[in-house]
Amino acid sequence: MTHAPQRLGNLLGALASSVSTQIDHATTVAAGQGGGAPAALVQLAQHRDLSVDDLRRRLNLTHSAVVRLLDRLADRGLISRDRSDEDGRRRRLSLTPAGEALAGVVLDARARVLAAALGPLDARERGLLEGILDRLLLALPTSADHSSQVCRLCCLRDCPADRCPVEDRYQEYVRLES
Repeated sequence: MTHAPQRLGNLLGALASSVSTQIDHATTVAAGQGGGAPAALVQLAQHRDLSVDDLRRRLNLTHSAVVRLLDRLADRGLISRDRSDEDGRRRRLSLTPAGEALAGVVLDARARVLAAALGPLDARERGLLEGILDRLLLALPTSADHSSQVCRLCCLRDCPADRCPVEDRYQEYVRLES
């Protein structure tokens, strides 16, 4: 069956847009706050000792936007900001126990949306799609920072670094930059 390439792009765009909207809604409800909050919680849960600048790059936000986001999360008792032992000018960000729990709720909300989206596929079709997505995601990132942004809401337990195409691309960019 041959289709116009524009139709395939249109179908992919419609799926990506719909799933993205559903994930945004589900994670916003789960986090009790929208914008970058769900991704910030997930990033802080999965990457210890991120700095404000690390988080800024991962969320693709300005420094001031991340500081305001962190203020809101701190006001809710979800994060703490401590001085770094290595550099007193740097703040070490970490989740409180309530923040850790909420990050898990956010990941669960995302997982439910994705499970529903994949529901119509059988095991063979899922395997085929996984291989296609590996190839597409390997080609997607345009920089190390972009790689981190692509996976800002990913569950690293479900997609470990040794099997992640975006992590492979990230490592390539890091090698090129050093």
